[in-house]
Amino acid sequence: MSHFHYFVFVLLLSFGLSSSFTWVPNPFRTQYVRIINNLNNELLDGHCIFADNDLSLKTLQPKGEWEFSFRPNFQRMTLFYCYFFYGSFHADFDVYAATYKWKWACGGDHCIWIVQEDGFYLYQIQKDENVKKHDWEKNI
Repeated sequence: MSHFHYFVFVLLLSFGLSSSFTWVPNPFRTQYVRIINNLNNELLDGHCIFADNDLSLKTLQPKGEWEFSFRPNFQRMTLFYCYFFYGSFHADFDVYAATYKWKWACGGDHCIWIVQEDGFYLYQIQKDENVKKHDWEKNI
């Protein structure tokens, strides 16, 4: 291999390992889920679980945020499921799944959920808008 080819290879490798440009596929990078409490002066309780990894109960103050990060697990599907409640309402759903559909819906490595009185919105980075995904259910 010529010196030029070595130079190009080293150059591509160095760019590939930098944070601004990466050749490593997205599923290998750290993923983030953020929950933002936009309820009007209400505490929000949330409990998230991934397989045998219990993130424990979290209580968010009004306008509070909770973010957790992880690397996808390729031996089994990475899926975070959460249960939320406040006042006389509750909701439970997946907040992250390691699929291309989720990566597109979240806009990349960050899934940002905005919690409001009328439901749960996922912030779509590409469109700079919140898209309603889930409603609250009334406790019986």
